[in-house]
Amino acid sequence: MVEAGGARESNIYDERLNKKIAILLGELDDFINDDFNTAKVLANLFELVPVINSLKDKTISFDALGSETFNSLKDKLRVFIEEILALKTESAAEGEKLKGVIEVLVELRKEARAKKDWATSDKIRNQLAEIGIQLKDEKNGNISWSLT
Repeated sequence: MVEAGGARESNIYDERLNKKIAILLGELDDFINDDFNTAKVLANLFELVPVINSLKDKTISFDALGSETFNSLKDKLRVFIEEILALKTESAAEGEKLKGVIEVLVELRKEARAKKDWATSDKIRNQLAEIGIQLKDEKNGNISWSLT
């Protein structure tokens, strides 16, 4: 990608880079079809990360990759990361849904406390704590929450 002196090789380097990416991407299919060999898939993905970071940091110009290589890299990574390995980021909409569910549970806990139903109140607090949601009873009677 980048030589020790910081200068990028010309066309020979670009051909090598495109060939390296093509090999790594081609092996992804081979590895996943080989008894779902995720260790090898992840190894190849980790080898591609420096290339992606170099593109992002502009250490490697997008021109260094052929459009076919770039599109293949983008498409394959999306398929393997999101669809096969199911590694997706939480969308804002999903975060709002989670917040809404927690607020419903907080309100149910408030109602249980108002009725002095300590068993239900404690059960809600404890079960949320088990999944990483910490409730805090405020002095003014409100209940705040945070993800732990």
